[in-house]
Amino acid sequence: MIPLFALLGVVVGALINQLASDLPARRELTNPHCPYCGRDRPWWQWLALPVMLVRQDRCPHCDAPIGLRHALTELGLATLYVYLWLEIGPSINLPIYLVYSAIFALVVITDVERRLILNVVTYPAIVFGVIAAYVRPNMTLWSALLGGLIGFFAFYLMALVGHVLFGSGALGGGDVKLAAFVGLVVGFPLVIEALVLTILIGAGFSVILLILRLRSLDDYVPYGPFIVAGAMVTLLWGYPIARWFLS
Repeated sequence: MIPLFALLGVVVGALINQLASDLPARRELTNPHCPYCGRDRPWWQWLALPVMLVRQDRCPHCDAPIGLRHALTELGLATLYVYLWLEIGPSINLPIYLVYSAIFALVVITDVERRLILNVVTYPAIVFGVIAAYVRPNMTLWSALLGGLIGFFAFYLMALVGHVLFGSGALGGGDVKLAAFVGLVVGFPLVIEALVLTILIGAGFSVILLILRLRSLDDYVPYGPFIVAGAMVTLLWGYPIARWFLS
């Protein structure tokens, strides 16, 4: 089963890569194509990771390389999917967590590359989160809805404060809706842990960038990846972390 889930992660990663290219451009899903010459890749280049491993990752028409992001996304989801299979096993949670992971990967890519967390991603994700709350063990609809409300209003307040202190680029509506989705995913009370982890991860990463002089206080740093990191850590290890902290 491990090779099967690794392959599934690579295939889903390829789909996420294409969505991350097409959705911000407001176009329907296209075949994988070269961003330089615009021509479709041959079918054997639709998955970036295998062709990079055999060094056949250049466009046959213009010789431009396939972006490293494509292979990293496929590798990351393959690794995560295998981990989820080993950690969760054949459970109703498994397909739900696989979908969560794909959504989070898409959000990270579009936020890092385009500074966009798209409504076309977050709105269906929120609907999926509500539906998943019905069937997930150890999760109730009320817990999910309360978590979603807390996530939404916490980040809405942070966005208002950030707008006053730092201007319009601090936090956007996409971050607020993503936080609402995270609240639905982890539920109450774990949404509190997810929010705290998000702030700590974001602050720590920003301080490192400042110390290394890779960013200044005036530079934009996308917050979506920090929200996703806090969500995934909480989703996978939330209760053990809470017990360790309270012990």
